[in-house]
Amino acid sequence: MIQKFIKVVFKDVENENETKKVSVILRLNAIIMFIYFICILGVFLMTGERASILLLLPCLCAYAVAFYTTYLNDTKFAAFFSVFITVDWIYIFIRRFGWDCGIQHFIFVLLVLGFTISYRKLPWKVAMSALACVFRLILYAYANTNEPFTALNQKTSTVYQIINSVFVFIGITGILAIFTKASMELEQTLVQYNEKLHKLASLDPLTGLLNRRSMREYLEKRIKAYNDGHVESMALAIGDIDYFKKINDTYGHECGDIVLKRLAALFTECMEGKGCVSRWGGEEFLLVFRHMNGDEALIVLNDLNRKMKKLQVAYKEERIRVTMTFGLSEFDFEHGIDYSVNDVDKKLYRGKEAGRDRTIY
Repeated sequence: MIQKFIKVVFKDVENENETKKVSVILRLNAIIMFIYFICILGVFLMTGERASILLLLPCLCAYAVAFYTTYLNDTKFAAFFSVFITVDWIYIFIRRFGWDCGIQHFIFVLLVLGFTISYRKLPWKVAMSALACVFRLILYAYANTNEPFTALNQKTSTVYQIINSVFVFIGITGILAIFTKASMELEQTLVQYNEKLHKLASLDPLTGLLNRRSMREYLEKRIKAYNDGHVESMALAIGDIDYFKKINDTYGHECGDIVLKRLAALFTECMEGKGCVSRWGGEEFLLVFRHMNGDEALIVLNDLNRKMKKLQVAYKEERIRVTMTFGLSEFDFEHGIDYSVNDVDKKLYRGKEAGRDRTIY
């Protein structure tokens, strides 16, 4: 039963232009105020203030309606209605019971409510705060110059003050708790969204490998690590698929994409724990071998080549074999990225000119 009630309170709005946070805050405020008036009703019954009981019934009905309006997918109206009835009953109760009843402290709940449910800019909220202050001063001036219609006895006044103080704190705490929770959820969502965007911007959409820009950023970090004394060596290789244009011309670009994705998966598997790989160009891949000199990187690259020769890319009824040509050298930390990439690129084209399907080191 309790879980169903909580589910109803935290139910999302159906209108995509409305926010769940505002509706939940307004519902919570309506529930708190409804319970508040039930408590006051009990106090009046126990203390004999039966003449004031009829004043509470419209308040109970008003907050029940306020709760209902939050499901009408019009949070502006629901917010206006909640603020209106709160201002209304505060004014009526001050006239009825005077300043000493402590009703005026609910203006602070009203102020917190206004700040948390409004998406207006700060100057508007400051103006709203000023209006709340003016409203409180007007009530104070009125209470000082007019006798209350019903003077509460000492016992009732004390109990009333205690209940008011408790519910003012409950109201403010409840509203701020929901607001903080919603803000944290929003912040977490934004962080996840930004991380997703960053990841998408860093990866090649077809192969899932690092793209050219993110690989350059990675190499820049490795250079910094080298300058800080954390990296001693690193090797670099560029591989190009042999006769890739012929594959596209013969089988179509869909087949070419499948070949790229299969090779990307093979590179990822072979380079795990040894370095990273990126799609450097159309059919070119750049491989970085961490903490390896050229000889050590060559061993890994030869193993990768052996696995590639066993690879058969299935496309429709065809089984396509793929070979690659690589240029390999140790990374030159003194001359930087462009120099090292150009060096392995020259070796790659030497391999192409020498007949393809080989590694030039």
